[in-house]
Amino acid sequence: MASPDVREEFLVDSTTDQLGADARSPLLVLLPGLDGTGKLFAEFLKVIQSRVDTLVVAYPDDTPMNYDELETLVCAALPADRPFILLGESFSGPLAIRIAARQPVWLVGLILCVTFASNPYPWAAWARPLAAYLPLKSLPRWIRAPLMWGSSSPNRAPRQSERAMAQVSTAVIRHRIAALLAVDEISSLPKISVPALVLCATRDRVVSEAATRRIMRGIAHAQRVDIGGPHLLLQTCAAPCAAAVLSFLENAAVLKPVCYRSPRVTYASGA
Repeated sequence: MASPDVREEFLVDSTTDQLGADARSPLLVLLPGLDGTGKLFAEFLKVIQSRVDTLVVAYPDDTPMNYDELETLVCAALPADRPFILLGESFSGPLAIRIAARQPVWLVGLILCVTFASNPYPWAAWARPLAAYLPLKSLPRWIRAPLMWGSSSPNRAPRQSERAMAQVSTAVIRHRIAALLAVDEISSLPKISVPALVLCATRDRVVSEAATRRIMRGIAHAQRVDIGGPHLLLQTCAAPCAAAVLSFLENAAVLKPVCYRSPRVTYASGA
């Protein structure tokens, strides 16, 4: 019979006591995209949460923070006594790369989703000082569509995408865009030793193929999986993404092939 403390942490179903609740089972830590709210992971969590416990780290929606400051916030939320897999989506990719390169003791895997290691728009580096003047929330949907969620059709954006962006201050979004135009974690890539998965969207209009190739060259052992979908891949293609992630974790011996736990989904707010 599982001990009370383990049962409380994992909300273990009483019918699965024969498997035991492994207090060392890995935690999937998710770092969000440009909105920083973590709410856009909802569809993905619905699919994957029956197999692995998750922790969504949300960023402050009213306080501009650079990558250094966000690293401090994220590291404070990481488990100190349990294996974890770090997933960095889009804007958070460079942050996940930086943390993984430092080789935290309990890190057992890295997942990079529709992201980049350095400025994905090197031709626009000169525009970084202008980021503070971008009228992001007043732009028509048909312009924001390809810029924000990688689709040429405004109607393709999940409703939660609009709601998530609406709750984040314009100053914060501008600050994050300026940060990604200056980021460069290319030198961190070869320092990553844990198993790594790179999830790519075949119809991504935000992150270029060149950006993905830079990651693959830097992490020689990384596995790449291409999934047909737009930039908001975890939101629009939750099932195939979850299947790719679970297959990766099982093949990397990070997750047991059979897992019957009733999971806990936790949100860590940076506010």
